[in-house]
Amino acid sequence: MEETVSLHALKALVEKKTKKKILIKVIWNDQEKMTLFITPNMNIHSFIFDKNDGYIFYDQEGNPLTRDIPLVIPEKNLEDGKVLLSESLLLNHQPLSHEDRLFLKNDAL
Repeated sequence: MEETVSLHALKALVEKKTKKKILIKVIWNDQEKMTLFITPNMNIHSFIFDKNDGYIFYDQEGNPLTRDIPLVIPEKNLEDGKVLLSESLLLNHQPLSHEDRLFLKNDAL
């Protein structure tokens, strides 16, 4: 059984690591739903999945987003409102470290 963590605990970790206020935004298209942890000034309107480039996010004008999104959670990593802590979960393009996992365990208590 994989470890899970609440969205609230994960949001606290992202805010600690980025040292910025974080919003949770859910967006979807015809194929899937994504949960994004973004800063308040990021305007994301849509996304597509490209086999070569992965997920590409677009602003309201249809321009590709140039800024990095701190955390992207695909629908397959959510289970009953909890986030599966898999190896594919990347925070600022880095896998969760041992210290990150300890923070999440302590925050969940």
